[in-house]
Amino acid sequence: MFVNWSNDWIQVVDNLNDVVFDDNENGIHGLITQKHCEKCIAVNQCWFANEKNKKPESMEYSIEQILNDSKNKIGLYHYNCHCQEIDILTPTEKDIKLICPEGKDDWLFRDKTPWIRSLGYENDNAFLEYLKKKVVESYCLGQYEIRDITKYGVAINVFVNIEGRGKNFGKIYTAKSAWMVFSNGKLKCNTFLGGKAK
Repeated sequence: MFVNWSNDWIQVVDNLNDVVFDDNENGIHGLITQKHCEKCIAVNQCWFANEKNKKPESMEYSIEQILNDSKNKIGLYHYNCHCQEIDILTPTEKDIKLICPEGKDDWLFRDKTPWIRSLGYENDNAFLEYLKKKVVESYCLGQYEIRDITKYGVAINVFVNIEGRGKNFGKIYTAKSAWMVFSNGKLKCNTFLGGKAK
């Protein structure tokens, strides 16, 4: 069977490291960091759109460094890095799993109620489900940017287009939604609505 892989999306793979960062609230630490750097662990098995600011930046080497690399120490993110970018199919909505920690929805409704109502929505579960669907759609379309890569994982801002209702019908409002990228298509919510996108 022939599979039509694209280069629109990549998965970062380290074949010498089976550790992934899926939800370690204390961050990456301990013995594993003696063999692998925090960045490599944070991005291992994660999916990214193959564009600048949407995937981890690779290390830039000078011509001299490349020509003097007699022992193949040059790696994707640093010397001796084992990570590779593997082309994958563009994810679809059914490929993405959202992880929404307890209390995130309560915070959304407690903190953003006036804003939600100004868009023409009620402060209810129907809006939350609509917002989750928009997050998944936007991520699959590559409408996000990496905010940071730390020992706590890969933080992204997903840009969601919210369709106005009622007196705002026909208007589109773009907002930021903050998530962490975990392995194999998982996204963990940091903040459902972080503010209006510029």
